[in-house]
Amino acid sequence: MTFTEAKNDFDSKYANVTEFTHFLSEHLSYGKVSNLKKKGGEPNEQYYKWQFLYSIIHSGLFAKDYIGTEILFPKGNKSSAPLKIDAVVFDDKDWFEHYRKYHANNDMDSLEWLRDHMIVAIEFKKEDSKNISEVWDKQLKAYMKESNNNFCLGILYDTERLYLFQKHHGKFLRFSDEYNTKGIDSKTKELSLHLPDPYINIPSFDDVLDIENKKEVDLSKRTIFDLDVISGVHSTQINDVMSHVLRTMDKVGMTNQRGFEILIQILSLKIFDEKRNEKNPNRYLDFYITTGEKNYKTLADENIQNFLNRIHQLREDASAEYFRILENNAFDDKNENHIKVLIEVVTQFQNYSFVRSHKTDLYQLVFYKFATPFAKDNNAQFVTPLPLIDFLVKIVNPRNTETVIDPTVGIADFLSVSYVNSKSKLDDGNIFGMDIDEQMVMLATLNMLLNGDGNATIEAKSGYGSLLSKFDHTGKILELVPTMNKDGNWDNRPDKNKLKKFDVVLTNPPFGEDRAFTPKDDKDRAVIECYELWNLYGKKGNEDNTDSNSKKKSAKKSATKIDLGVVFLENAYRILKDGGRMGIVLSNSIASIDSHKIARQWLMDKMRIVAIFDLPANVFAETGVNTSIIVAYKPTAEELKHLKSQNYQVFAKDIQKVGYDVKTSKRVKQFVPTYKIDYETFEIQIDENGNAMLDEDFTQTIVEFKAWCVSQEQALQDMFVKVK
Repeated sequence: MTFTEAKNDFDSKYANVTEFTHFLSEHLSYGKVSNLKKKGGEPNEQYYKWQFLYSIIHSGLFAKDYIGTEILFPKGNKSSAPLKIDAVVFDDKDWFEHYRKYHANNDMDSLEWLRDHMIVAIEFKKEDSKNISEVWDKQLKAYMKESNNNFCLGILYDTERLYLFQKHHGKFLRFSDEYNTKGIDSKTKELSLHLPDPYINIPSFDDVLDIENKKEVDLSKRTIFDLDVISGVHSTQINDVMSHVLRTMDKVGMTNQRGFEILIQILSLKIFDEKRNEKNPNRYLDFYITTGEKNYKTLADENIQNFLNRIHQLREDASAEYFRILENNAFDDKNENHIKVLIEVVTQFQNYSFVRSHKTDLYQLVFYKFATPFAKDNNAQFVTPLPLIDFLVKIVNPRNTETVIDPTVGIADFLSVSYVNSKSKLDDGNIFGMDIDEQMVMLATLNMLLNGDGNATIEAKSGYGSLLSKFDHTGKILELVPTMNKDGNWDNRPDKNKLKKFDVVLTNPPFGEDRAFTPKDDKDRAVIECYELWNLYGKKGNEDNTDSNSKKKSAKKSATKIDLGVVFLENAYRILKDGGRMGIVLSNSIASIDSHKIARQWLMDKMRIVAIFDLPANVFAETGVNTSIIVAYKPTAEELKHLKSQNYQVFAKDIQKVGYDVKTSKRVKQFVPTYKIDYETFEIQIDENGNAMLDEDFTQTIVEFKAWCVSQEQALQDMFVKVK
């Protein structure tokens, strides 16, 4: 049973109960009875106290033998009132006997024993508007100081809101480092006290003991279970780690293509090392560096050579499985700048597990952080915000056995989240992507190695990218033949090769006036003429060039440029199977303004438009362009004719809130979460698992969309609702 399940179990048993018999000692007595209700019938503080204690016991986090309530410790001089701690967890079952001896006989040895064995202090509140910092500073911190241990966990449980703290080697911080905005140097005002902990963050009894008893570990004898799990997407500690890496790369002049390739290759060794250990726990991790190995004087020193040889062997072991990334060795073990980068990456990441961390957290932390410095504005290679990716993946619903492609793959955000959300039911071999940039493809491949089994097919094609290059039915690359494939006639080929068609297309292509495709030569024009919409836009120009008497004012004109979003819209259609579906992010202008009515009419003539989601301005950090999401599927011509005759419905929603703001910090634009506020208490709202709820419309929109699909044709239910 999880904590949440145990909490729900308590509520089902005691929500309508007034009197409650305690199942733990209270001070020196057992079996006391409390009232769980206020006069108006609302739950009181006692209710939430016993709800929490019931939940940590029935979830198996802590055993009742180690827990006491209303624990009294002396405070200051003899005349002072004692400290009364709502609940304490000790590390020894004999605690009650020592507690009784202290209070019965004023036995100071027993008091010291209690302080030596106190590992958790708990405070309960039923005051939603109570100042958390005040409770922390004036109560909980004082309770934790009573423990003589290097580590003591502090818990504040306020009307189902959970706040976890730690005393560790004299430092008082939040337990989860993502809430300590300045790491171990954080003060009270820097502990993100407005954010509660999700219940999953509660450590177990054994976890607390492990922290207290942690000894120097032999790095050569570690498994992935000896590594820390990345706690959340805003972990200060892990962000500092990545900043250290980028700073070192900058110092040695390696924030360039070579440096990027080295970084990706090193991270791939980390992933390989962990996955190998996961399969074979007796094979210890090799991705580490000791203090002695770091402190070398010359490259000839034995210690640094031992390290380099270990990494070299790790590369040899990984090269067969991860050949797409490791095929061309960017690392020169005779170049000291390369070695400095290697040492920094290994040093910073060796204590964290990639494999055991929550994948979407890791995806956002690592891939967002490292993609940004190497992204190229001129190629429109921008990072798509994770909430938007997650939303579109859940709407389009890629499922087991289906083939999925992102023809402008970037760092494989849609593909990796599709795989994670499917709970690994998607087949990596059915996942495809293409990009114009080799570096982005390396990062995309690494992303899929981490999230899947590494069999996704992600290819780099410079120049025209997926405008010209497609996957054939075997997964290899073929190119359109402009002389034969004009106007979208892509299946007409001079060879026996066939264009691969996909079940799902998910993509956020380049779009907007400033990224329009403008043919500069005959080759450009030949490529773009493979697209029917280019020619339709050209015909529109000719119509506009005709007078009222239908007499031509001038010679025939063709289009001079076209929004790439329009081009990739057609591309998505042409690479879909009959019955396939797409989700595409485009400029709002394509879905709304008059100059793009050609594209809209073309789309309605080709596909069944399922949903249109309008997004607020500045959804992306790099551009203020208003954007829309179009979801559609590809029926046969006969099916589409029938649907049109039935005057089919389209689900439309104006998304107002996306759960984040775009802010600039240290000249880098970041996606900063925004949370739902209860305007009666002015507290951040939490879900049933104790998570702070993002202020977003996506979750409810998904529910509404799925419900709407059920009222439409069977095909929508099959594609967007059913799970395989």
